[in-house]
Amino acid sequence: MGLLKRKTVPAGGIDGPGTRPAALTAAAVPINLGDATSWQMFKLGDHRWQWESWRHYDICGELRFVVNWIGNAISRCRLYAADVADDGTVGDETSDAQAKLIAETMFGTPAAKAQAQRLMGVNMMVAGDVFIVAEGYQNTGQDGTADTDKWYVCSSSEVFRRGDDIMVRRSITHGGGTYKLDPKKDLLIRCWNPHPRRHDAADSTTRAILPVLRELEQCTKRVFAELDSRLAGAGMLLLPDNIDFPRQPDDPTGIEGLTAVLTRTMATSLQQRDNAAAIVPIMLQASVEALDKIKHLTFDSQISEHLTAMREAAVKRMAMSLDIPPEVLTGMGGTNHWSGWQIEESSIKIHIEPLLIQLADALNVGYYQPALKAAGVKNPEKKTLWFDIAALTVRPNRSDQAMQFSDKELISDKAARDNAAFSDDDAPSDEEKVYKLVRALVLAQPAYAGDPEVQKILKLPKISMPAPPAPPQPEGGDMLNPGDPGYDEAGTEPADAGNRPLPGLPTVAEAESGGAPAKGKGGQKLSQLAASASNADTALFYAADGAVRRALELAGGRLVPGPQRAAYAVPKHELHTRKVPTENRVPALLAGAWVYVREQAPGLGVDADRLEELLGGYCTELLTRGMSHDPELLRETLQRTREDLAP
Repeated sequence: MGLLKRKTVPAGGIDGPGTRPAALTAAAVPINLGDATSWQMFKLGDHRWQWESWRHYDICGELRFVVNWIGNAISRCRLYAADVADDGTVGDETSDAQAKLIAETMFGTPAAKAQAQRLMGVNMMVAGDVFIVAEGYQNTGQDGTADTDKWYVCSSSEVFRRGDDIMVRRSITHGGGTYKLDPKKDLLIRCWNPHPRRHDAADSTTRAILPVLRELEQCTKRVFAELDSRLAGAGMLLLPDNIDFPRQPDDPTGIEGLTAVLTRTMATSLQQRDNAAAIVPIMLQASVEALDKIKHLTFDSQISEHLTAMREAAVKRMAMSLDIPPEVLTGMGGTNHWSGWQIEESSIKIHIEPLLIQLADALNVGYYQPALKAAGVKNPEKKTLWFDIAALTVRPNRSDQAMQFSDKELISDKAARDNAAFSDDDAPSDEEKVYKLVRALVLAQPAYAGDPEVQKILKLPKISMPAPPAPPQPEGGDMLNPGDPGYDEAGTEPADAGNRPLPGLPTVAEAESGGAPAKGKGGQKLSQLAASASNADTALFYAADGAVRRALELAGGRLVPGPQRAAYAVPKHELHTRKVPTENRVPALLAGAWVYVREQAPGLGVDADRLEELLGGYCTELLTRGMSHDPELLRETLQRTREDLAP
């Protein structure tokens, strides 16, 4: 609060003392303390109905629950400075540091600000009138910085007039006693719900239900009266005079003796639970005619039988009359999970948001706009105070929905954590991301477990994986017949054995012999590619390698039907080396092979489209040439194109 250098702000509107902005969207006004005539139209103190409303707030639990429910909801909302668009709509939080700081200087600490917001909401619900006091908000020290000011909220009962002065009854937390507001340094803002008939008069939702509250109070008094009344509680016992009963030698006869017996027996049962008198009935001896004369006379009235229903009906009327959904007071026993959420949503949109806007406008008109102008902030009319209700609008199952949206790359990882109530500190580190990615690849392709780099990342012991069996040689020499391994059923000629050159990659013959590619092809020996690829990005390589193997598996499964695969004795991802497809069949063979590549690309720091294009071209060459997948060749390809893959 003493954090900002600011000029003295006149107690009034932007244009000076006693003035108000031309557009006033809520019933709020800063009171000019220096001119008594400007506030004499206000009746300071409580009206009779306000006094009665506060009395019912103190004695009626149902009303107190609703009022505190609204106040607590308002206290959870965050007050902040927002930008205003040219069309008057409120935008995002402002980036102007000075405007943000002025908004943060009101009411002090976050806890004090929440308590002030709660008190404003409670006062508006009960009395429809609230005062905001800022003591010393215009004080400045010798160095030009603002001294510590004191902000607090007062009810209409705590602000009164003494001559031409306005007095405030302060809480002990704000100095205590009665304080006279100083026109030169103090600020007083009045915010109220205007009555439709008289705009300057306050109105509230509690005022309309005062008859219902009186009815509920009278019903409660009737219950108390019946509980306290001896006649209504016990009544009278009518006995004929010829009844005999067991009595002690010193007991009197007649009604006095029977009363003594009853009193002694009841006292014994209460004091000595193990005494037989506690369970043995009292025996009386009388004629048959006399027994019918014994009567218990009570003084209950007919209204006593209906008190419970009357009280329930009064509570229901109260729930229907207050500015809340009735289910907030009566309970949600007749609602399910989703309709209960809709009730909460409607209570925020219809009842809480309008009250928040009114309170924000009161502070904006009474303090924020004058303070912005006095501090020299450019275009103060483009700034306003606003409330963030995100704390009240968390929907059920939001975390599950956030995870689904994150998997589809519709929201960021940060947004998914925020909706699941996690912070950025809970995000996995880069090492954890690599560990989980490599672990998933090993589970999908156990052959990776033999790689030393994988063992190092997963902290596994050295594992020696057995070499795969050598593929059988096709029968019939070099001549391929329809149906033989390596013959393309989609064409009429033997499959392409790899005679076409690939820029930057060796041909099949060159790869098998280890020789260099033909001049002008720009290729390298396979051993050179493997040797120069030791510094490739490990995570990207293993993700790409797993994607390539998966793509080749899909292509092999589509190329060779299941019953025919046993004739080739090779893994599914190498079937294309035995039955080579033509180039026009490749798109159908690789359809849907890159779904997970697009999901993993952002985490790998590469562009999804470029990575898919690179891996698709790589697999196309392998399929149409009948070449086996070479991890080292893929590693070198990724290393050379790493910069092109950047998003």
